[in-house]
Amino acid sequence: MFSHQKPALGAALVSAFTLSMFAAAPASAAPDEPAPTTTINGYRNVGYYGQWRSGDSSGASIKNALVDSGAAANLTHLNYSFGNIAGTQEALDAARAAGVKGLEDVDPYTCFISDTPAPAQGETETAGEAYNDFMRSYKPSESVLGVADKKKQKLSGNFNQLKQLKRLYPDLKINMSLGGWTWSKSFSSAVASPESRERLAESCIDLYIKGDLPEIDGKGGEGVAAGIFDGFDLDWEWPGAPDWSQEVGNVVDPVNDKANFIAFAAELREQLDDLEEDSDKRYEISAFIPASPTVISAGGWNTPELWQSLDYGNIQGYDLWGSWTTETGHQGNVYGDSAHNWGLGLNTIVASYVNAGVDPSKLNLGLAAYGQGWKDAQPEPWTQSGGGLGQRTWDELKKDDLTFHHEYTADGKFNATWAYDEENKRFWSLDDEVAVAEKTKWAISQGLGGVDFWEVGNDVEGDLSAQSALVLREAAKGPVAGVEAGDCAATPSAQSKQWNALTTFNKGERAFLDGRVFETQWYARGEVPGVSPTGPWFTVTECGVDPAVVQEWVRDKIYTKGDQALFDGVTYTARWWTRGDQPGSQWGPWRK
Repeated sequence: MFSHQKPALGAALVSAFTLSMFAAAPASAAPDEPAPTTTINGYRNVGYYGQWRSGDSSGASIKNALVDSGAAANLTHLNYSFGNIAGTQEALDAARAAGVKGLEDVDPYTCFISDTPAPAQGETETAGEAYNDFMRSYKPSESVLGVADKKKQKLSGNFNQLKQLKRLYPDLKINMSLGGWTWSKSFSSAVASPESRERLAESCIDLYIKGDLPEIDGKGGEGVAAGIFDGFDLDWEWPGAPDWSQEVGNVVDPVNDKANFIAFAAELREQLDDLEEDSDKRYEISAFIPASPTVISAGGWNTPELWQSLDYGNIQGYDLWGSWTTETGHQGNVYGDSAHNWGLGLNTIVASYVNAGVDPSKLNLGLAAYGQGWKDAQPEPWTQSGGGLGQRTWDELKKDDLTFHHEYTADGKFNATWAYDEENKRFWSLDDEVAVAEKTKWAISQGLGGVDFWEVGNDVEGDLSAQSALVLREAAKGPVAGVEAGDCAATPSAQSKQWNALTTFNKGERAFLDGRVFETQWYARGEVPGVSPTGPWFTVTECGVDPAVVQEWVRDKIYTKGDQALFDGVTYTARWWTRGDQPGSQWGPWRK
């Protein structure tokens, strides 16, 4: 049984901008307590994004897959995949001698980013994606905010695109996913002792939370990626599990991995908690959690002790069956059937966790944005074929001439979607929009905390995450305590669109950025809202708040006689037209 996979590793600025102008505007007020998680109506809607997708031929850049598609407005969390863990000293020394960059100060079994892919399957101890992560330069048309990366800019690549994404969707939680199918080789060795667990957690926090990137060809440096990531997703595939469940070359300790994994999660939680005291920010830990009973038991995935450290887990709700066998079947059926695949189904997987004492609200149900396929097949699941076809993305499959079938149980409950290509005799097991809606409803009925997708780059138009978000919004209030995901475009009485440097805005038009809705007083193109109290843009309201509600005073907002604003906890009323005049002066335009 396989899970999160990735292919072989590899692979004119608008004149009005300056780097200082492009810095994010300060928040109107610092929170008294660390911000809780983001939800949609009390549920999570989580998407994984594979870092390599930004450079492949599918057009699945962060801009296309998350902004242009509208997916970012429908997600609560984005798990950026993946971060790697270094191997032995010998492997590091050999890579440095071979000219691999990014390893200058890297110790064995710590988080790192290098500029060189794995030379072969299983040889991943020094492999990295520095180019896609923080080095690749984006043109204005490719950029989330329409801004070109400059040659001397320290942070480019996907990390800078994520930073821009947060300016449009500041409530979106972005976590770094560690490991994955390809990069789990060194996990076991890295957590084998208290000292190594402490060192690994510290290195991951330094690299991704504090943003201390390696310096490669003028990019990176201390603190340059700070503020992008809100925590970690632990995607170790799989601690202590048998060889059949492992990628080639993985180090496995069947005796000690379980206890060491639980101890590492606790160590990471403790270090993040310590960091929260200084940052007024809540850092989250999630995990990609397995479906196989054998793998669950081997890694202690349903052990209550582990869940004291985890905020939530994303269940492997796909690849329950696949094209590695010649028999067609369901890769993500809701109900297990004892006649097929040892009775494995989403219901049995959820039960493996809930029956062991895991709070169901901490579980998200995994959904697949791809299909498993078979050739020379019959239009029926659980029949022999001519062999497996591997995987195709949802974007690819929906363009094919497929007939979709939605299977229900004898008592009318949805079970699975499959599709058939009559001309080419191909059978596909997948999650389409019907499956996503029905499985999301099923997850809600089980008291789960939400759903997750592998991966949003397979769904560039955002069809599937939009469908789950719709179901979540229409459901009864969910079990997850948190802040409702802000939808700036839907702010009451302040309809607006995403701000972009390449977009022309005429007088009276509105745009959102940095958690606020702005309006322009005259023609504007390239000017950043929220920067100047004399520029074309002025604040209308905070996102999600009706403009009629009294809000914190903002320097660039235009106030007329009678308008009110909060400043240092006091409500002030404007005596005449004012903009940029701070309340509190005895002779100024404001009175208490």
